[in-house]
Amino acid sequence: MPPRAVFFDLDDTLLDTSSGVQLSWEIACREFAGVLGGDWQVIREAIIHDMMEFWRDEGAVEHWRTRLADAREHVMATTFEARGWDPVYVRPLSDRYGAEREARLALFEDALETLESLRSRGFKLGLLTNGPAEMQRGKLRRFDLARHFDVVVIEGEFGKGKPHREVFEHALATVGAGASEAWHVGDNLYADVGGAQAAGLHATWIHRDRLELKEGGRWIPDRVIAHLPELRAALDC
Repeated sequence: MPPRAVFFDLDDTLLDTSSGVQLSWEIACREFAGVLGGDWQVIREAIIHDMMEFWRDEGAVEHWRTRLADAREHVMATTFEARGWDPVYVRPLSDRYGAEREARLALFEDALETLESLRSRGFKLGLLTNGPAEMQRGKLRRFDLARHFDVVVIEGEFGKGKPHREVFEHALATVGAGASEAWHVGDNLYADVGGAQAAGLHATWIHRDRLELKEGGRWIPDRVIAHLPELRAALDC
């Protein structure tokens, strides 16, 4: 049976937040390479490596998700200390990166078409996003997204984020659907797939041709798609 409700993640599901990461770090690290006394590529790769290690176990560090800028500076401070770089430049480099990445945010080309198509067919729509309230609300205003949804749940406002089942249960109650009547679409196996399935929803994993589903992984999605037209096809719209 087709669902009555479809919920979406925001970052890297509807909004491209990853494509500009490498270039944003390049620009920032090039500017600060001189004062740090190192090669910009070495600086960039060291920071990115330590960031990836920090977020590897998202459950262990989930308390940082509503303070992403603080988390970035926290990790960078460790990186700088380990490599003998002057810590006075942690915040300005972090802020420079943040500004560059913010400027490069963009909706995926299939996002609005999908939301409008599903809404025209009568599906209840929800947006479930982790992260700081002000940052995520800013994205919704910038891209005029909130009007497409019957419910918006932001971790920094709600008090909990995915994968906690309360997030999904609140969204379901708001749209008046049961768990078996809803699909959730997201790129994060831990938060989106694991969280949705634990709450009884059908979990669709979207990889945007940049993520790989490894064999033997802990979270196995109910459906795998590369882009949103595949979701529309599955829902016959």
